[in-house]
Amino acid sequence: MARTDRPAIHLLARRVASTAAVVALALVGLVVAPTAPASAANGLTEESHARYTVSAKGRVTAEVTTTITNVTPDRGSTYYFWDAYSIPVPTGADDVTATSGGARLATSTRGTDDPDTEVVQASFSPLRYGASRTITWTYEVDGAPVRSQRWTRVGPGYATFAAQSWGDDGRTTVEIDVPRDMTLDSTAAFTQARGDRNKRTVYSLDDQNADGGIWAAVSVRDPDRADEREVTVGDATLTVEGFPGDEKWLAFAAKQVEAGLPELERLVGSPWPARVDVVREDVSPQVLGYAWFDDRGNEIVVGEELDAATIFHELGHAWFDDERFEGRWLYEGLTEVTAHRVLAATGGDGAPRRAPARDAKHALALTGWSEQDRDHDVDDYAYAAASTAVHRILGDLDDETFTAVVRAAHAGESAYEEPGSRVGTRRTVGWQGFLDLAAERGGVDGSQVYRTWVLTPKQARTLDARADARDAYAAFDESDGDWQVPAGLRAHMTDWDFADATEDLTVLGPVAEQAVAVQAASAASGLAVPDTVRGAYERARDADDYAEVADLLPRAATVLTAVGAVSDDVAAESDPVTELGERLLDAEGSATGARAALADGELDLAAARADDAETRADRATLVGAGVVAGVLLVLALLVLVPVLLVRRRRRRRAEADATDGTDGAPAGTAPAPGAPEGDDATPAGQPTGQEDRPARTGAEA
Repeated sequence: MARTDRPAIHLLARRVASTAAVVALALVGLVVAPTAPASAANGLTEESHARYTVSAKGRVTAEVTTTITNVTPDRGSTYYFWDAYSIPVPTGADDVTATSGGARLATSTRGTDDPDTEVVQASFSPLRYGASRTITWTYEVDGAPVRSQRWTRVGPGYATFAAQSWGDDGRTTVEIDVPRDMTLDSTAAFTQARGDRNKRTVYSLDDQNADGGIWAAVSVRDPDRADEREVTVGDATLTVEGFPGDEKWLAFAAKQVEAGLPELERLVGSPWPARVDVVREDVSPQVLGYAWFDDRGNEIVVGEELDAATIFHELGHAWFDDERFEGRWLYEGLTEVTAHRVLAATGGDGAPRRAPARDAKHALALTGWSEQDRDHDVDDYAYAAASTAVHRILGDLDDETFTAVVRAAHAGESAYEEPGSRVGTRRTVGWQGFLDLAAERGGVDGSQVYRTWVLTPKQARTLDARADARDAYAAFDESDGDWQVPAGLRAHMTDWDFADATEDLTVLGPVAEQAVAVQAASAASGLAVPDTVRGAYERARDADDYAEVADLLPRAATVLTAVGAVSDDVAAESDPVTELGERLLDAEGSATGARAALADGELDLAAARADDAETRADRATLVGAGVVAGVLLVLALLVLVPVLLVRRRRRRRAEADATDGTDGAPAGTAPAPGAPEGDDATPAGQPTGQEDRPARTGAEA
């Protein structure tokens, strides 16, 4: 919802010289100057009933019936009478008539300080004590052109005008008779009285809302009667609807939607939520004093002015509303500041609202401003103050940082979690969460802005405790290395539970030192801290978790150091004998197993495997030396055995040669005479092949 600069509408318009009183002393003939009594206490009762009939073709006729009674008694020779009565009408009203008792009364018209209001006075014969007169006034409301100084509008399918009835309390009524297809918006709470066979609806009001009667700005509209234009931006398609014939506004609004929507998506860091599909021109914003975003009616309603900032503001409410943010000031201020960033990015004209005086008559702490407040003076202050407060917090940020804060606020993120994390998110972000997000994501301390514009004195006292807690939190966050602080502490800071946060900080001080020791062991060993270990620290939420982490971290540091040391030992270059022993004992495999167990967070298994790897590494030299010795022995045997075998053969052959022959006869002795020749003649027992042996000559030694 955006506050608009509406024309000077006199919500408490009065009868201006609506009665004329003459006091006469008949015997003396002295005439006393006229006065203007306004109630029975001053000698006149007034009753008034007004009915306004709106046609679909663009015509508004009014019928006002007033009954006045002179209740001022004569006093001796003095008597009081009235000979004129006045009512206010819209400026430019046509065919104004006043009739009484079947006769038309003489009327005259004069202007007022309100450019939209004139006064019509009817004259009649003197009304003496006890007498009454009923006057019926009729006129036609004449609408002014769009974007003119006057705010009265009448056209096909729409009308905006002042509905009023002046008289004594309990004796005034106003009725608005419209086609059934028309909607009604008003500054007063009309009730739907009835519908009839002619497809019309009558709205009525009989509760006085002004001093001396009823006054309401009324806007009626047939939503189906409009000029339209579709605008497609990315995946979003919106329909822009203008008054019939108002092509200038239609073209302007379509252009702003087309240019502004992508910029809004960029600045908010989130795509168009597609909660509305119509941007509609209406005079109601001028009447009510604000444009609005209606996600139930799927429309944005803005005034007839060529006002890009208001269009961007209402488009912005697709993201900034009470479903995402607690506090009217927060979503209105964010929407206004974002709209003006879009205005600057698209080259539009318009300046932000000027800061109001903090001690203005209708000033209030912005946390006390709600949707239930419909006081125009309060709204005028609060809209400007909300824009001022948000601008002073976010106004100096570059677009990237601005978006980081706004996106996180829209997502309901906790300032103490990593950007994009869903841990600690809230359905809505209130003033506390926004202040923290501005500090953590934007680097802006908005506490002084809050003290000036946003908080009551009681609420402001919490800022001192917050400042102390944040200082201690920042020091702790610095002290525990690169890890996130434990979740319990983050949650207490998010919820502004500063007493619990302080208690957490006391308990976690030594734990932070242990966390640093683990990170140092990780850096020294070149091994990553197991996710289970870091996770146990960062997810710890209460005293029991903190105690478990206090036991876990020292153990993790020890195991990291041990696994790192044995991994380095095994991986280090050494003499060939030791290298051989390590390979044979698979010391590297054992070290690898230790690292794998460590990565899985199995600290006991990792420690056992590290011990095993160390034992194997320690035995490697001895085992390697033994293997080398064995190999040398084998090689020696491989060389020695063949030599021995050769020698043995030679020895055996020599022995065989020494004993060669039969019965001791020398080799080469001729066969006995008569012995058969040839193979078949070989004697039994005679070695075969004997004949192939070379004959020996000479004597054997």
